[in-house]
Amino acid sequence: MKKTLIISLTAICVSVMGIIFVKHSNDHKECEIKTEIAFGDNDEKIVSEIHICKEKFNL
Repeated sequence: MKKTLIISLTAICVSVMGIIFVKHSNDHKECEIKTEIAFGDNDEKIVSEIHICKEKFNL
């Protein structure tokens, strides 16, 4: 019982640390944000931002 609890807590801690590492190390140096401005039917301004990455995977 105690051994299973320790293994479970260790697995959860390693998973959380892995997720935090990926979130903080994802710097997006090869990415850019392109802003497009368009006007709708009633002359309302429509602004859309597109996130463009040259890399398939970022870490």
